Amino acid sequence: MKKVLGTWFLAAGCAGAAWALLFYSPLAGEGIRQGLTVCVSVMIPSLFPFLILSDFVARTRLGRMLEGPLGGVAERLYRCPRALAPAILMSWMGGYPAGARVLAGMVERGVLTREEAGRALTFCVNSGPAFLVAVVGAGVFGAPGWGLFLFGCQLLAGLLTGRILCRGFRWRRLPPAGEQGCLPPAAGFVGAVSSATAGMLSICAFVLVFSALCRLLAGWGLLAAWGERLSRLAGGLLTPQGAVCLLTGLLEIGGGCALAQGLPPGQGALVLPFLLSFSSLSVIGQLAACFGEAGPDAGLLIRSRILHGIFTFLLAAPVLWGRFSTAQAMTGQPVLAPGNGGLLGALCIMAMVTILCTAVDGG
Repeated sequence: MKKVLGTWFLAAGCAGAAWALLFYSPLAGEGIRQGLTVCVSVMIPSLFPFLILSDFVARTRLGRMLEGPLGGVAERLYRCPRALAPAILMSWMGGYPAGARVLAGMVERGVLTREEAGRALTFCVNSGPAFLVAVVGAGVFGAPGWGLFLFGCQLLAGLLTGRILCRGFRWRRLPPAGEQGCLPPAAGFVGAVSSATAGMLSICAFVLVFSALCRLLAGWGLLAAWGERLSRLAGGLLTPQGAVCLLTGLLEIGGGCALAQGLPPGQGALVLPFLLSFSSLSVIGQLAACFGEAGPDAGLLIRSRILHGIFTFLLAAPVLWGRFSTAQAMTGQPVLAPGNGGLLGALCIMAMVTILCTAVDGG
């Protein structure tokens, strides 16, 4: 009976989506154009180099070398096998999908099982430091240092989330990684660029889909109506505009951060700590897409995002609210752009140039 009801519900949803696309195609098109702007101005410049780097590390001897200095961190802090050290590092550097792509590669090579990768996702997903510093720190709170503060809170929240959701889980004793399966630098670089390009297209596709959905909901007035109700439930602490920012970010984090740049920083202090760690339904779809059809446990993934968001909120929101509760709104039109905080991105690009030179020389 449940399957039948689920099928009818799915059919009704598809019919509703077809109706919306037929009669509200201008709104959907506007949302897609907004999503394209986010992809071109923020997602591709800040994320694509890190995707290449994470794939390259996972394919070559560099990933095996990282197990030495970082394996102790994985074992002592996260209580997981040393082999997960590259995935943890890439999640720190590249943000949401970078660590997931490393884990997906380990599943493909048979290093990890699907269940182990799903457990590792509980602490290998967070917003990247480049995005937090440039877009959130400088764009919302007026100083890059606040982005670093949020990054530190996210790492601690991820550690707590992993400890709780992986408690009692029996990791297999993975042997130390050797040279077997490692590609030479030239082949690894070519494969990394090809894989990262496919991954980037998938990420942008999810951004476009959820951007169109957000624009449709906003055009129908649903986001504003739900924002009013949420604001009343919060006792007025969250303004209707802040509530709309929260609802938008739950669907697509880029759109939520864009709206946050036009809010008083105090509202951003209440909304962004949870949003950035929850990551949005769009990012959750991106994470699942990294693993293809044999994806991780969806329930565990969503629980980890909610718990991670709650921990980050508890760690960061009181400090940010105490600092910005009386601050005025940022002036000007909200613009989601990398700004001048792309030092990490520049260093990554420099690393890619070095890798390319090494690959050409080795080839």
